[in-house]
Parts: sequence; C-alpha cells; structure tokens
Amino acid sequence: MDSARLRVRVLASADVAYGQEKESGDQAERGSEYEGNTKDESILGEEIDYEPYTTKESEDSNKDAAPEDIDPPSSRQRRRRRRRRHVSAIQEAQLSPDGTCIFAIDYARTFSVYPIDTDILSETATRSLRPYAAFESADPLWTFSVNPYFHFNDASSTTVLVSRRDQYISLHNALWDVSGSTTPALGSSDDEDEDEDEDEGGKGVGRRPPPVNISTKIASYKLIDHLTEAVIAPTSLVHTHSGKHFLAGERDCIALFDLNYTENPVSKILTIPSRRNKLKGGGYGFKGTISALSISPSSSTSRTGILAAGSRTRYVGLYDVEGSGEEMTHFPLPGQVGGKRVADDAETRELLGRGVSQLQWSACGTYLYVAERDSDVLLMYDMRRFERTLGYCAGRKAMTAKRMGFHVWSSGDAYSAASSDEVWAGGTDGYVRVWRDPQLKEGRVEADETVRVGGEEAPISSTLVHEGGGLAVVAEGSWEVDGGGGGGGGRNEGIVKGMKKGGGNRPSFKEWGGLKILGLGSY
Repeated sequence: MDSARLRVRVLASADVAYGQEKESGDQAERGSEYEGNTKDESILGEEIDYEPYTTKESEDSNKDAAPEDIDPPSSRQRRRRRRRRHVSAIQEAQLSPDGTCIFAIDYARTFSVYPIDTDILSETATRSLRPYAAFESADPLWTFSVNPYFHFNDASSTTVLVSRRDQYISLHNALWDVSGSTTPALGSSDDEDEDEDEDEGGKGVGRRPPPVNISTKIASYKLIDHLTEAVIAPTSLVHTHSGKHFLAGERDCIALFDLNYTENPVSKILTIPSRRNKLKGGGYGFKGTISALSISPSSSTSRTGILAAGSRTRYVGLYDVEGSGEEMTHFPLPGQVGGKRVADDAETRELLGRGVSQLQWSACGTYLYVAERDSDVLLMYDMRRFERTLGYCAGRKAMTAKRMGFHVWSSGDAYSAASSDEVWAGGTDGYVRVWRDPQLKEGRVEADETVRVGGEEAPISSTLVHEGGGLAVVAEGSWEVDGGGGGGGGRNEGIVKGMKKGGGNRPSFKEWGGLKILGLGSY
C-alpha cells in the first residue's frame, strides 16, 4: 500500500451462503471490486441477494387457499432457505500472529475461528466464509488473547485465553478438539443439511463439516477476590513477549499469571496503593477498571517491552512488564481533571470520551494510539513525552458505547528507518477510514482514504490489516429494538436481516453481524 488511491474487493464473506457464490458468481465478480477515492466516499458494489423462497405476495395469495392447493417448496427452495443462516453481531476480532486465522467473539456468546485460505488472493468471486472451529458459552465472552507464537502447524502453540463472566480464565486449543469426542461444537442434523453445497445444476455435491469443537478447557486460571471469594473475570488480556506469562486487567489492578501455574497470579501490579484513599494514594496512581492492555514491541532498549494499561476512568499507565512491575508514569487523557470530564473549548470537547477501549503501539514502539468509547478521535502519544498528545485522528464516526476496534499497520519494524504507519478504523456508518503517517502531523488529522464496506445499519466493530498488507478483515455488528429505525430491515428491500430475540415480558430486538476478507491494492 502506498499514497496511491486504494482499490478494495471482497474475497470472502460470512454473508455469502454455500452454493450462492456459484449461482451469483457473475454478480459477485462485477460488484466485488471498489476503486477508492482519496478523501472521498464510494460504494463497495452490490449485496449478494439470498433470495427468500417465498414473497409477501405469494403469502397473501395463499391465505385463502386450501392446503391441497398450495404447492410445497421444492428441495432446492428448502436448501436455499436453510442456507440463509444468521451471523451474530461480532464484538471483537483478531488476526493470529502467523496470519492464517481470524478469531471472533459475538453477541451469541460464541468464540469462532475462521481460516484464511492460502489461495484467497487468486479468487475472482466472493467465496463463502465459515468457521473452522468454535465453541458456545453460557456466559458472555468479554475478551481473549492469542498465543504470540501461534502457528497452525504446531498444535502446542495454537492456544487462546478467554475471559467470560463469572468464570475462571480458560485456555483452549483454537484448532484441535482435545476432548477426544466427535461431537461438533455447533452441529446438528439441521446444520448438516444447511452445509450442503450445490453444483450449477442444483444437485448436492457434498456437505461441509461442522466446526471443530474447541470447548474443552486445557487449563483454568483462578482470579478471585479473597475477601468475598467472588470470581473476577478480567476485562482485558494480553500475553507477554516470552509467551510464558499473561496479564489480566481488573479493577485498580493488573494480575500477572504464569501459564504453568493456575491457582493464583504470581504477582499483581496495583494502579493505586489504596482504594479507600480519597487522594488516590497520596497523588500516586489512578483508580478504575483496566479495560485495555498493550505491550510495546521488543527493541534494543527494552527486550520485554513496556506495558500500557488504559482504564474506564480515562487514565493510561505505563509499567515494566516482566521485571519489577513498577509504574513508569501515568497520565490522564485530554479533558480529564480531578476525575471529572472538563471541556474548556471546542477542541477539548471533541477529544472527550467515555473510557479507554483499545491501546496499540506502533511497530517501532515509539508511538501509542488510544481509542475511547463515545469518541470520534484516536489519540496519539510519543513515549518520549507522554504528558501531551501529538495530535489525533479525527472523523472516525464512533460515537457509540460499543467497542470499535482499530489497527495500526506498519510497512517496517522497530529497526527499520523507512517505516511508515497506517491507522485503519471502522465507523458506525459502515465506512473504513485510513490515516497515513498521522504521527508525523500535528493537531486534527483528517483521514486520507474513506472506503465503504458495509451498510449504515452495521457498525464496523473491528478492522484488521494482514502483516503483508495485501489483505484486510472487517467485522460488523449491530442490534436494534424491534420496530425501531436504523435500517434494521437489511441492505436490500424485502430481505429480513437479523435474528429476532426477546418478546413477552422482555424487549424484542434483532441483532446481526458479518465478517469480510478484503483484497487490497492501489492504482
């Protein structure tokens, strides 16, 4: 990727059903390519229609007909209806360190692993994207962290840590069923019918296997409040560079675990000496739940990296990771004074958010990017002078309490003199925005590229760029109260989008999501 205008095409999508790419291949080939405009907005092409087997007119005409006068749907129509599967609202997505898999957690409390085919760049039509492995949880999934040495050919490295409400931190193998059972994670007889593919003549040519069951826990790490014996589910997780430890964020504390010891954390980093002190530890530290963790890349000055921890109270602290664990410094975000949000001018009001949702370091380890909930900007800090911001990426379109992920892609590394950074972030309007080298600019920085990859009704919850720069992944997720606005009926008229839930004494609503793999190029 360079300063030329961006070209994007959809290579794979979870919204495309099996067999549908064959039936609509010409349409996909026509509508899957997009030539972006610098500082402009363009549409990504047509949506592939799932074509329901009945229409409203046919239903109305059959209301007064006798049962024997109604023609039953054909087997082809039944297969088409079954293939209209529901994709739940994706809350967070990550790429595996080796770039072969996509990990996602969604509103349906499912952890899913999607493969990235090696020949994906040669695809001319949009192919179907289905999970290779998955497990369902009875409790909401909060966050997860992938082994930094993840490699799909090494079964001992394909592990992932998962945090969920009221449960211990669990370790799973993300690709292999270690239980010895043949029971699929999400499979049933109906799912097997749903996975049936078709050739161009409409005949079945086989069934896709259900996702591998990865629900078995390899280990469970206990994080407990020993005063109340309550189980603490961390709101943030991150592995250390060595892969031997991981860190878990909780209220006013960061717990350090050894992967070989499950009973308790080996140590804890307190962000404030005393929770009861009104002066916040006599002026030292900060209060708040640690909602984001990120470790800077290894460098010649810091082999283990620097730990950045962000809180819901709008503070960021820096710590020694695997050494003393001492705080290096901490600072409030703009507009945070004495624990309150204060805006003296229009610029400060634009920088106000509702708590840190994500942190990410640049590949050189010099710059730290900060995202907040209910904020349209991404803040940038230079580790050499953290008391003030360098500038901020503006116009993100993320004024929502939902966690909206971003990604910093770099063409170099910590030892590259010609490194160039690109910040990719999705918005609630279905657009992805790209800022090129924003750390070299001051003040308000507008996006250099604007690419539409979804509809206005599907906020982009995660945007990821493959290390090679030729692929990007976007995850969508949204919900709406039944009968409300926001385009919940879908991007195509006549197609019911989303799964209806609730009802009775509970509010009725619909939720839906999507996952796309995009091919990136320039012209």
